[in-house]
Amino acid sequence: MRFQLLLLAFVSCILAASCSPTQISTSETRISLGTYVQITVVSSEDTKRKVLADIDAAYERIESLDTRFDYRTRNTALWMFNHSTSIMKSDDSELFSLLIRALKLAELTDGYFDPTVLPLVELWGFDKEDPRLPTEEEINEALQKVGFRNVRILEDRIEKPLWVQFDLSAIAKGEIVDIIRDFMRERGYDNFLINAGGDMYVSGLTEEKKKWRIAIQDPIRENRYSGIAEKSNLAIVTSGDYERFFMEGGVRYSHLFNPKTGYPFSDLKSVTIIADETAFADAVATGVFSMGSERGYDFLIRNGIEGFMIYGVDGNGVQSRNTPRFWD
Repeated sequence: MRFQLLLLAFVSCILAASCSPTQISTSETRISLGTYVQITVVSSEDTKRKVLADIDAAYERIESLDTRFDYRTRNTALWMFNHSTSIMKSDDSELFSLLIRALKLAELTDGYFDPTVLPLVELWGFDKEDPRLPTEEEINEALQKVGFRNVRILEDRIEKPLWVQFDLSAIAKGEIVDIIRDFMRERGYDNFLINAGGDMYVSGLTEEKKKWRIAIQDPIRENRYSGIAEKSNLAIVTSGDYERFFMEGGVRYSHLFNPKTGYPFSDLKSVTIIADETAFADAVATGVFSMGSERGYDFLIRNGIEGFMIYGVDGNGVQSRNTPRFWD
């Protein structure tokens, strides 16, 4: 009897080990989307070869999407749309969905996020290596070509005037993260992290079976953090004026400019948004940054969106403010 009990205990241990194999993290970081893109997958050790193959496939998907969503890539559906007056859903269904999402978020933010800002982007030169300060006359002229309300959404197509042109940079990266999130889940993974230069989605738990700990960059002090959020199954996106900017006459000009004024002036230093979808958080973070701290905070509260902002005028210190459940 004792031998039988020991044997049963031994078999139980084997079964338990086979049902709960050791969990490990497999991580890759590569340059893509104009930044560093990290994909980390938590899985059993015996599936590592499959995980690596799936991560490779995910990066290939990222490159394909980046090419199609970038307005600079010639002869894509987006490039054709920017140089014409309409796009059909059949031209590129994923791009079509992204355009509709961008226009709806422009409506939600009252145009503080506006995907038709390409004339301003090209004027300031933030799409090149040598941005410059335009004249007021040049900015006013470019503003005449900006405005999402000039675009019409129909059942199977989107129409616009020829002079309206889209730059999806403030939402495309988040959209790609969401697509790769779905891709990884289709491959059978529940626990993973995708981080595309501050556009992040965390799914499930870490190998220690804990929520993912996400450090929020301090926009003032390099290599310091403003806080750590512990989250799971959520997107978290940070936009800040420390990412891309140039100095002229002692003034900092950021790539995050206000589509209503044409200038990159805001009292905000960074905005972090938490949401179910990365594309949503990406666009909202950009819009709130343009709104400024007071209008931006009111917008978040009014729409039930969780956010954390750091703001202040240069030389007068900075402050931070978060919505009620941001750190929960």
